[in-house]
Amino acid sequence: MPCNESLSLPRSDRGQAIVEMALVLTVLLLLLTGIIEFGRILSVQLIVSHASREGARIGVLGKTDAEITERVLDAASVLDESKIRVDITPPQSGRVRGAELRVEVSYLVDIVVPLLSDILTNPYPVRGVTVMRVE
Repeated sequence: MPCNESLSLPRSDRGQAIVEMALVLTVLLLLLTGIIEFGRILSVQLIVSHASREGARIGVLGKTDAEITERVLDAASVLDESKIRVDITPPQSGRVRGAELRVEVSYLVDIVVPLLSDILTNPYPVRGVTVMRVE
C-alpha cells in the first residue's frame, strides 16, 4: 500500500500574511483614527478654556460685554465663530468691585470618524468656564 503523502494537497503559506495584515491593519487604523479624533477634541477644549480666561481677564478690568465677546472670539480665532457661544454673568450693569465675573464659552465639535460618532454625541459639546473677581 502506497504512502498517504502523495494524496495530501499541496500547502502554501503565501496568503496567510495578507490575511493577518488585513486583520491587524483594521484594528490599527481604528485606533489611529480614534487617537486623532480625541486629539482634535482636546485641542478644542484647550482653545475654549484659554478663550474663557482671556475674556474673564479683560472683563474684570472693566470692559464691556461686547469687548469681552470680541476678545473671546479673537482668542478662539482658529475655531468656527458661528459655533462659539459666550455667556457672561453678571451683565455689565450688575458688576461691582469684588463680585465674581463668570465667562462661559461653549463650542460644538463635529465628530468625523463614523464609529466614534456612534459612541460620542455628535456634535460633541466642549465648554470652558472661568470665574474671576472684579477689580
